[in-house]
Amino acid sequence: MRFEAGITIRATPGAIWEAVSDPETWPRWTEAVHRVKKLSEGPLGVGARFRITIMCIVPVWLHMTVTEFLPGERVAMEGKALLGRTTRYYELRPLIGGTRAVAGGEARGPLAPVAWLVGQVLSNEIVQALKMRMEG
Repeated sequence: MRFEAGITIRATPGAIWEAVSDPETWPRWTEAVHRVKKLSEGPLGVGARFRITIMCIVPVWLHMTVTEFLPGERVAMEGKALLGRTTRYYELRPLIGGTRAVAGGEARGPLAPVAWLVGQVLSNEIVQALKMRMEG
């Protein structure tokens, strides 16, 4: 089950990338993410592992590994959440006068409908918070 949210932001992809390229800072600018703990050494890149805590009535833990990393453009992660597999991605698409920021993913497993709902709500909240952070 796929989910996605996008928004146009009046900022360059480079400026936005600075906000999204360090997952441990996400809780500072979005209420959707409660905590991020890096579980691997080194910079953000393919193979980096994180435990992301989101609040959805109760805490939900996402154990994610970066599977794709294109600096300034896209980061994708895959991992376990809600008794299934979840993928998440964040993309920045340049536009004239701004950037299209997209957050999305896919949920699989026995609780996929619940994970889909959580993923969609989380994606919407993240792109809205990112717009607020960049545009004030």
